[in-house]
Amino acid sequence: MGSIVTVNLALAAGLLLVPWLGGDFLAWQIGLFLLYGVAAQGVGFAWGRGGFLPLGNALFFGLGAYGAAAVLKATEGALWVNLAAMALIALLCAALAFGIALLLFRGRMGSGPGFSLVTLALVLIAAQIAETTPALTGGFNGFSGYPPLAGLDPFGGLYPVIVALVVAVTLSLTLIERLPAGLILRGLVAQEERLELLGFAPHRVKAWAFAGSAGIGALAGSLYASHQGIVTPQAIGFMLSAELVIWAAVGGRFSPLGPLLGAVAIGWASSALRDTVAWWEVGVAAVFLLVVLLQPGGAMDLIHRGIARLGLTRRRRDAPPLPAPPSRAAAARGPLRLCDVGLSAGGIRILDRLSLALPEAGILCVIGPNGAGKTTMLNAVTARLPVQSGQITLGAVSLGGKATWQMLDHGIARKMQIPTVFGALTLRENLQLAALAGRMRGLDALRPSPLRWQTPPVARLLADPEVPLAAGLDKDAGHLPQGHRQFLELAMTLSPEPRLVMLDEPAAGMSPAETQLMVRLARDYQQQTGAAIVVIEHDMHLVDALADEVAVLHQGRTLATGSLAEVRRDPLVAAVYAGGHK
Repeated sequence: MGSIVTVNLALAAGLLLVPWLGGDFLAWQIGLFLLYGVAAQGVGFAWGRGGFLPLGNALFFGLGAYGAAAVLKATEGALWVNLAAMALIALLCAALAFGIALLLFRGRMGSGPGFSLVTLALVLIAAQIAETTPALTGGFNGFSGYPPLAGLDPFGGLYPVIVALVVAVTLSLTLIERLPAGLILRGLVAQEERLELLGFAPHRVKAWAFAGSAGIGALAGSLYASHQGIVTPQAIGFMLSAELVIWAAVGGRFSPLGPLLGAVAIGWASSALRDTVAWWEVGVAAVFLLVVLLQPGGAMDLIHRGIARLGLTRRRRDAPPLPAPPSRAAAARGPLRLCDVGLSAGGIRILDRLSLALPEAGILCVIGPNGAGKTTMLNAVTARLPVQSGQITLGAVSLGGKATWQMLDHGIARKMQIPTVFGALTLRENLQLAALAGRMRGLDALRPSPLRWQTPPVARLLADPEVPLAAGLDKDAGHLPQGHRQFLELAMTLSPEPRLVMLDEPAAGMSPAETQLMVRLARDYQQQTGAAIVVIEHDMHLVDALADEVAVLHQGRTLATGSLAEVRRDPLVAAVYAGGHK
């Protein structure tokens, strides 16, 4: 926290020196670039932390500018009225962005070109409306004739207000980095699939990120109106949107300071060199392409690397853990039932009227030849694939129509066949995200203490001398060997204390000793919690060590159920399946 305050105080002090060192005109120039930089911070937040690129963020900058200009004209620049209006305009823009993102991401448009093109289309439409409605916006000539905020001179008095906005936005974005909200956003970019399995709704997380991005842009646009004294369609057009993206990329979209640096550096250089250097815009575009292809972290990434090499980074001090609150997943009750479940893909019937009753407690191992539908069954239960017929229930609750992120609240957690961990995060951060799963409520995302939560399953695993996690908590999970990744994903799966645990080949790629440890950990969790565990497995040694009951699948149907000895004696099972050994 101390380093955050120090950096922002230094930023404020440096910016407030500009009028003293360069005069009012330089302050006016830098003030304009700072406002663009704040809007670029919004783009950087969505792109760098949300993982999606908004190509039309000038829409919110322009709405903020036009809205503030209209209020300034109506109220003759009254300070508190206009500050309140600026905040309201920003909230309305954030709400608009939230609704747009929720609609697009809930529709599974994803974070790629589709979303970017929709935002581009919106800003093109907005610019056309601004040019063709002179009664509302002043048309091509722009909206003017309004006083500046509180009568402040754009060449002097308004500059400290701009600096205050810059520091407030930078401080807020930096603080978010240190809070659960920032961790969730990093998890979203690192491994969206695992985040959804931990009970977080990706479309909502992205919508909140886009709302924050839009609100920041609208605040910058509100002060832009007072700074310029006129708002033209260029303030809501595609060219500004493109420049915001360029400034965020070149400065560094992963750092709150990066877009500011990009906007001020490129903006200042452009004002000085655009008229004297031929092909200046082509040069800027070339730098942008090189950064995107070769240096995605932008200039701030280079600065951070230099600071790290000089040994100037501060060591983090880890506060003692706090007991995690009760998990919603642990409160779920009822056995899982699949009744005549059918599922096809590409014209191929994968699940063919599959019926299976799982015990409310104990360990069920599901075996069968490749293509029998074992993993597809888990995908159907966790809503990763849509069930086309039949019914899946958990106790008295039907799981039909539920989304994957809702399963954890029903007590269902899943470990994937190929370990899905947050590779770009440390082991500690992976476990922090898992501790939030099923427990985070309301404003917990904006409080630091939830990052210290430790859950009973994870505490037991970290205290186990055979589990290879405690010694490397500050290492990146992406560098873990296969066996360690399996244990990390198991810890994350068990952390919410689910009542139904689904393990898809949990010992794949592990040594015999690691497999035995995995068996012991799964058995220990079941005995300590009384949960039900479903294990998809081919290794008969592991099945023999784990299973209280065995179900055999074949061609999408249940072929046999019972003890391992019973299904081995079943002639139908012998005819279609023979398990292997590790």
